[in-house]
Amino acid sequence: MTKFQEKLIADGYCDDRGAGFCATATKLPKGEYGIVALCVNGNKLNLFGVDMKSNIGKLLYVVNLKQIENLKIRTGLLSQVLKFDYDGYTYSFTNFVGVKPALNVIKEEAGKR
Repeated sequence: MTKFQEKLIADGYCDDRGAGFCATATKLPKGEYGIVALCVNGNKLNLFGVDMKSNIGKLLYVVNLKQIENLKIRTGLLSQVLKFDYDGYTYSFTNFVGVKPALNVIKEEAGKR
């Protein structure tokens, strides 16, 4: 687990699984884009704004992972994509590396229907 993930747990953003990471949001419900922190706490995926030093900002969205649809996770050397539909909107993220355990938690929680 990284120091960043340990801090997310200590500050209460993530549960003890440490499934938190920063990524570039390429599509969010209100058309926003940019760097966000994705933090799994229970069965919720919380999306926070972050600054360039990865300091957590305001809560942007709360996604119930049990209710997401069309989950797609693609990790390759040159491109990474996390994409899903929730509550009538598409969420899409890229530019994350070394977060396979966190992606597995998202996949696991999404499968609990």
